[in-house]
Amino acid sequence: MKLSNLILLIIFSMAFFYIQLWDDQLVTPIYLLLLTIGTIYGVYVKNTNLTHIAGFILLITLANRLFFETSLVSYIAPEENKLLQGTIVYGTQLLFSLAIVLVLIFRVQLSRKLSNSPNIQLTHFDGVFHWLYMYTSLIYLLGLLENIAWSYFELKSWTLIYDNFEGLIYIAWALCCGALLTMMILSAREDGTQASRAS
Repeated sequence: MKLSNLILLIIFSMAFFYIQLWDDQLVTPIYLLLLTIGTIYGVYVKNTNLTHIAGFILLITLANRLFFETSLVSYIAPEENKLLQGTIVYGTQLLFSLAIVLVLIFRVQLSRKLSNSPNIQLTHFDGVFHWLYMYTSLIYLLGLLENIAWSYFELKSWTLIYDNFEGLIYIAWALCCGALLTMMILSAREDGTQASRAS
C-alpha cells in the first residue's frame, strides 16, 4: 500500500471512529493520548520538530481541558444565564484555539528559544496544523455568535453549530492525529533511510 493511501485511510478511519463515539468523555482522552504518544515518540527518536509540535498542542489542549474539568465555568456563569454561560464556554475555547494557532505559526522561533538543536526547521506539517486550528477557531467563533443569536435575540431555530459541534471539532482532531501519525511514519522512514546509507 502506498504511503499516501495509508495516510488517507488513517485520517478517514479516525474521523469515522471519533464521530461514531460522539462523546467528549471518550474522544478527548483518545485525542490527548495520541498527542502524548506523538510527543514521547518525538523525544525517543530525537525529532525536535515533531516533539515540539505535538507537545505544544498537547499542553494547550490539556490547559483547556483542565479549565473545563475544574468547573470554573459553573462558578463564573450560573446555569440560568445561558447567554453568559455560552459566551464563556465558546469564548474560552476560542481563546485556547487561537493560542494554539499563534504558537504553531511561531513554532520554529519558540522551538529555537527552548532548544539548541540544529535540526529545528519549518516542516511541511507546520502549515497544516495551524490551518486545522484556524478551522476550529472558526467553529468556536460561529458557535459563540450562534449562542448570542439563540439566547439574546431569541432566534431559537439557529442551532446548526450547536447540533453538529462535536462532529465539526472531531473532524479537525482526526486530521490533526492523521497529520501527527504521518509525521511519525515519515520520521521513522527517514531514520531507516539514514541508517541504510550509513551501513
